[in-house]
Amino acid sequence: MKSKIISHIEEQGYMRRGIGRTFFRRLSPANARKGTPLFILHGGPGATHETYYEILSLADDREVVIYDQVGCGRSDRIKGKYWAIKTFVQELEALRVALGHGKIDLLGHSWGSMLASEYYFSYPKNVRGIVFSSSCLDAKQWTTDAQRLIKQLPARHQKAIATALRTKKYDGKAFKAANKAYGEKYIVRNVGKGAHPQHAIKLMAAGLSVDGYMKMWGPTEYIATGLLRKFNRAKDLPGIRVPTLFTCGRYDEATPETIRKHASIVPGAKFHVFEKSSHLCTLEEPREYVKIIGGFLRQVDKQNMGDKGR
Repeated sequence: MKSKIISHIEEQGYMRRGIGRTFFRRLSPANARKGTPLFILHGGPGATHETYYEILSLADDREVVIYDQVGCGRSDRIKGKYWAIKTFVQELEALRVALGHGKIDLLGHSWGSMLASEYYFSYPKNVRGIVFSSSCLDAKQWTTDAQRLIKQLPARHQKAIATALRTKKYDGKAFKAANKAYGEKYIVRNVGKGAHPQHAIKLMAAGLSVDGYMKMWGPTEYIATGLLRKFNRAKDLPGIRVPTLFTCGRYDEATPETIRKHASIVPGAKFHVFEKSSHLCTLEEPREYVKIIGGFLRQVDKQNMGDKGR
């Protein structure tokens, strides 16, 4: 079997703005860039880019930009008033301009899908294609799904979660055990013993802004009580006019039932379930993830070959 060497050009740096610096990393093929630049929007709110390194291999035929949203990771911390959706929409737009791009593709994971939808409806002419990965596009529906998933846990965990939600006390051993069980079942369940996935999770946790997560989402994964508690872009999905792919894991807290429903109301949207994954598909099935996402992005490029806006 012949080996194939693929060369990339890598750049790391900061975009400086008034509220703070944004750390970014971009990877490009050394030869001609055939595809539309892809911007990866990490989850959280307040998490980091660390769990998305596997999909940098999409840079074989396009520039891939991955960054820590301001307030977390390697980016500067921000004051409380800046934890707002518009902060991150404006940051993404500023980064697109600073890196010299016209039209771009978006891949938003979890909270990043909320950001992707907000950016699209703010700057629709800048977007060529969208991947909603394990998306949360309706906070109320997310809570409904979480309640159903909780009921599949052992009775003692159900009771611990119910008690914590009622009393708003989240530091007890019983709740922590229940929360861990939920995470191992619906958030990340299939990373095996590989050093890279475990290391990536540790790096993400180290850079997490707990303050940002609390302000925008709330103290638990199960229900939004922060600024995003009324978030609902599901009602606007029929207005998306670019190629769109929805993905999730078979055991995802972003449930296949809800993601399929959202995909069905976007004109021409595609839907894919990663059969061995929960929420962090990029770590659980990285090769399959890159294969599916890469195939979709190449289809988007073909559909837009006549578009000179890039």
